[in-house]
Amino acid sequence: MKYWNSRRIKRIQVRREKREHRAYEEYLKARERARRREEGDPRKNARLMLEALGKPILRRMLARLEKDGAMSVSHLARPFRIMLPAAMRHVAALERCGLIETHKRGRIRFCVVSAKAHKELAAWFSGKHPYDLDQTGA
Repeated sequence: MKYWNSRRIKRIQVRREKREHRAYEEYLKARERARRREEGDPRKNARLMLEALGKPILRRMLARLEKDGAMSVSHLARPFRIMLPAAMRHVAALERCGLIETHKRGRIRFCVVSAKAHKELAAWFSGKHPYDLDQTGA
């Protein structure tokens, strides 16, 4: 017969907390996967790109990168008069959806427009995507 002493109660509580923590970690990982571009899933990638392009500052940053070519994050953020942490969040959003790529050289992070993402989005709009159109839910 098991007795309900303080050690047993504490052990059960610790197990429950660990189980809840693991479940929360899995939830966070799944949420992050849903927000990140994946190769071979054009519907999800198009949704992420269109979501990013729905924000005016991200559109303007992308247009500036397309016009002037590769540049550092601080140089990219200068005309928008935003602080560097905010610019890094915007750049991270563009990078997460695959519209740009970043490369770090020393302390400087350079941003480059991704032509692959543009081609994928154009193919999705033109209907040359590999999945069946009936699955879009429209």
